[in-house]
Amino acid sequence: MPDRVQPPGDAWVRVRREIGTVAGQTPRQIQRRWLRRAGALLRYHARESLNPAYRDLIEEAGVDPAGQTPQTWHRVPVIDKQWLARAGCDRQPACPGPVLIVSTSGSTATQVLVPVTADCAYRGLGDNFLRALLMSGVGPAQRHWGIEHRPDGQPEHRPDGQLRVETGSSISMTWLARHCGDHALVTVATEPLPDQVRRAAAFEPDTISGSPGFLSEIARASGPLRPKLLVYGGAALADADAARLRACFPQARLTAFYPTTDAGALGAAPAGDGVYRTFSETHLIEILDDDGRPVAEGSRGDVVVTQFGARAAPIIRYRVGDRATYRGWAQGRLLLSDIERTAEAAIGSTLVPYRDLRTWAPRLAARDPSIVAVQLVRACSPGERREQPIVRVIGRAAPPGPAAPGPAAPGPAALEPTRTALTAAARSLLDDFPQIASEVASGELAPVLVEFRDPPATLDGHWKIPLYVDERTSPEGTACPAD
Repeated sequence: MPDRVQPPGDAWVRVRREIGTVAGQTPRQIQRRWLRRAGALLRYHARESLNPAYRDLIEEAGVDPAGQTPQTWHRVPVIDKQWLARAGCDRQPACPGPVLIVSTSGSTATQVLVPVTADCAYRGLGDNFLRALLMSGVGPAQRHWGIEHRPDGQPEHRPDGQLRVETGSSISMTWLARHCGDHALVTVATEPLPDQVRRAAAFEPDTISGSPGFLSEIARASGPLRPKLLVYGGAALADADAARLRACFPQARLTAFYPTTDAGALGAAPAGDGVYRTFSETHLIEILDDDGRPVAEGSRGDVVVTQFGARAAPIIRYRVGDRATYRGWAQGRLLLSDIERTAEAAIGSTLVPYRDLRTWAPRLAARDPSIVAVQLVRACSPGERREQPIVRVIGRAAPPGPAAPGPAAPGPAALEPTRTALTAAARSLLDDFPQIASEVASGELAPVLVEFRDPPATLDGHWKIPLYVDERTSPEGTACPAD
């Protein structure tokens, strides 16, 4: 990360002042300020952008960028990851000057590269991480251990000189270290866990921040750590993991952080009640129904955001891929709960909700605690090039090799009974979706395959394993037939 980029003034002071300002404003005042800032961003991308894609989009939609009102804002098109990918903003950023290239982490099936200015990145991910800490009752006087998650352990320098940052957490942790000095310990998640825990024990952190998987591993490792606050983000925290954390660290409170790499961090749930207080300072957040209209309080819809200052790419009415329940307002902040990924998983003609996929790993882990993740894979069968559903079971003591499609035959090996039982249990996960079974029976889909794998090397740092991946490429390198 380039050290020269740092907004003026101390970040803790600035963020604390912003929190106080927002708390004193009514929802109507916040919304008026939102529209002024969003309108300025819209005008920039309509008139000054170096990438014509967004200008073409709003012209086709008949949107006048001059002066947005609550009545006209709804006419601004909603975009998504697929639109950003088609626009090629990573290859042709919308603003001049150097940018950071960040990539979505892979917790969804659709990954996209997004350019962002350093100022926007540090506001959206750096300042907002400090904001989550302050809203949780801690600040620069406390000692903070943050775990930085990178797939390869190092940022990648592109040939054009731009720095590609693989994760939002590297931005947040860089900012934490810069503004906490000796009161911050930042470790890279791919370092050996015992070494990290040993360093943390000597550091004696008041807070620990990391992914749910990493915090769970710290709890399993035990040790002399006595944090007062645990901050998790990037994935949902299962009830069993939350119970384990509370049992291991009974004096610690839990705060959920709501980061997105492509659109910055959106909010935090510091009260342990599952209600996220969104960051009015940096984002205009809307919850829209299937027809693009704002939902009523207590109703669910798509999370759509506008990130102020997003000049390198038009994060304007951007659907982040989550659904949430709108809970009204409090202290100048829009409230959300029950955040979950939208149904992106697809096998044949069946859509599989992410809420169902999240239950798979706990269900199999009840049989074998070494299982750390379960993936649904949309693959292409070898040779015949039919679409094939794969249930990929990932664990530290995974039985070797894939299980063949169809009933698994018991064998004499010591692991065979365990493998046979896990194979049957894994295959039964798809029983909740009879249409998949029907399409397998009809020959539209190849038979279900159950596959066992050891965790990838990056899981040493507890990097997120996507719930769903699309691997529809044949061994010869040609794609499966189109849907």
